[in-house]
Amino acid sequence: MVLIISMIAFFVVTFLFVLDTAKDQSTTSEVSTYLSPFESETFVRHNYSASIDTVWQAVSNLSSYNYWFPGILRILPIVNTDRYVHKYSFDQYNFAPGSLLSIKNKGLFPPGKGMIASAVPNKKLEMVLQFNPLHKEFVTFDLESHSEGTTLSLTRKSYGPFSFLSVWGFDSKKSKTLDNLGYHIPEVDLSTSKEDDKATVSVDSSSNLFEDRNLMAAYLVNKTLDGDADIIKSTSDVYSRGKAKALIMKINKGTAERPPMPEQGSAPQGDSSTSTNTQSVPPLSKDDIIASVVNKALDGDDGPLNELTDKVLRAKSKSLIMKINKGTAERPPMPEQGSAPQGDDEEKSKAKLPIDKESIEKGESEDDLINRLVADGADGKMDEINNLENKVIRGKIKAAIVKAKRSK
Repeated sequence: MVLIISMIAFFVVTFLFVLDTAKDQSTTSEVSTYLSPFESETFVRHNYSASIDTVWQAVSNLSSYNYWFPGILRILPIVNTDRYVHKYSFDQYNFAPGSLLSIKNKGLFPPGKGMIASAVPNKKLEMVLQFNPLHKEFVTFDLESHSEGTTLSLTRKSYGPFSFLSVWGFDSKKSKTLDNLGYHIPEVDLSTSKEDDKATVSVDSSSNLFEDRNLMAAYLVNKTLDGDADIIKSTSDVYSRGKAKALIMKINKGTAERPPMPEQGSAPQGDSSTSTNTQSVPPLSKDDIIASVVNKALDGDDGPLNELTDKVLRAKSKSLIMKINKGTAERPPMPEQGSAPQGDDEEKSKAKLPIDKESIEKGESEDDLINRLVADGADGKMDEINNLENKVIRGKIKAAIVKAKRSK
C-alpha cells in the first residue's frame, strides 16, 4: 500500500515538475536535479565576484537564512543556558559540528530540528535540516576560490518516500537560492584592485630615483610643496622621508629655504644595496659622528640623532647631550666634513698638532703641562686639550677640570 502511494505521488510530482519547468524561468546559476522513487538531489552552482572570506561569512551567518533560503522562516540556535536572553542568541552559539538548530518553516508544521554536521572555514559547510516531520534534507555548501572570485556550490539531498519534496518548486524558487544570496554579498572589482596594486608598486619605485639621499629628500620636498601630498608616504626610504618632513616643517616656519628641484638622472642609479651601504657609512670617525650629531641636536635639529642606525653611537650622543645640558661636559667642536676619511686613524692623528711633543720641545714637564691645561680648561679653553695625542694625559686633565669646577 505504501509503495502504491509512493508511486502515485512520484507521478504527480513528475507532472507538476514538468509544469514548473515549462514556466519562463531566469537564473544566472548552473542547476541540475535528480529524482528517483526514494531519493532526490538538487545542485546549484554560482560564481561571485568576491573573496572567499566574504562568501563564507554570508553562508555561515545562519540568522540571515530567512532572507535567501526558500522554505525557512527563521533559524534559531539551541543553547544550553539558564538565561532566556542567551537561549536563542547566536552570540552564545557554538558554531561547530554537533551543534543543534531549531527551524521554523513557512507552513503549518511544528518547528523542525537541524544540526551542523561539518564546518571547515572557507571550504565546506554541511548541515542536516528537517523542514517538517516528513521531509529532511542533507545540505552541503562547497566553496572554491579562483582568480575571478569565488565559486559556491549547493547540494541538497533527500531520502525516503517523501524525497520528492526536495525538487518540488525547484525551478521557481529553489534554483534561485544562490542568486538570492548574491544580494547579501558585496561585489569587488578584482581587476581594479590588481591595477591599484600595480600603481602602488610604480609609485613606490620613485624611492630609487636618486642615489643621493639628499637629492631624494629635495625631490620629495618640492613635490610635496607642489601639491603631491602622497609621495612622501609612498617612499620606502626612511632617511629621505624623515629628512623631507623635517625640511618641510622648517620651510613652513620660515627658518629654511626651499631647495632647488634636482634633475632626474643627475646622479647615476646603481644597485640599491650598494647605495644603501654608501649612505650608511659617513666619511667620519665615530667620535666625529657623535660630535656632529650632538652639535646639530643642541642647535635644534634632532633629525640626524634619530636617524642614527648604530645604537651605541646614538646612546653615547644622547648621554653627551645630557651631560652638556647639566654642565658636567663641554660641547665638542663641530668636525669638518671630509677632513679625514673614516677608519684612517693614523692619518687623522698626523693631521692633529702633537701638543705634547711641542711642549716637550719647549722644555715643559708633564706636571707643568697638566697644570697649565687644567687652568685653561677651567676657563673654557678646550681646543688644546682635545688635540692632545696622549689619551692618558688628556684623561687626567679632563678629570682635574671637572674636580676644579665642582670645587668652585
